[in-house]
Amino acid sequence: MCNIVKTEGNITEVAAKLNRTEEQLTCTDCKTALHQDCKFVVCCKAKGLNNCSECPDLPCGEVIQFAQDGMKHHALIIDNLFRIRQIGMEVWQAEQKQRYTCKACGARLSWLATCCDKCGGTINGMVVTDKPAGN
Repeated sequence: MCNIVKTEGNITEVAAKLNRTEEQLTCTDCKTALHQDCKFVVCCKAKGLNNCSECPDLPCGEVIQFAQDGMKHHALIIDNLFRIRQIGMEVWQAEQKQRYTCKACGARLSWLATCCDKCGGTINGMVVTDKPAGN
């Protein structure tokens, strides 16, 4: 499941718009039909880029402003874009999948979560370290 959608809390709405179940949502990238008016998608299309990591102007003012808008997961964008530039999108997505998968039960983890929603394991640096008593 797309962790942005899950974190933002509008997963039911997004799933309905895409005619999918919540479980079928995956992160493909930001160029879905739901994001065609996004300033980043518009800019990348105009420059013939797949995403902002390919832009020689990274980090531009728009990316910096987005990273500093107060939403915790947005603060990760600049590091993530430079990481994508360094290792490529497919490898980065594999890293993210591993990072946001519970090591104890295999459930997908929400960004900035403190425990796994499925098994209740405590997350320390995105690694489940233990389960609360009684689980």
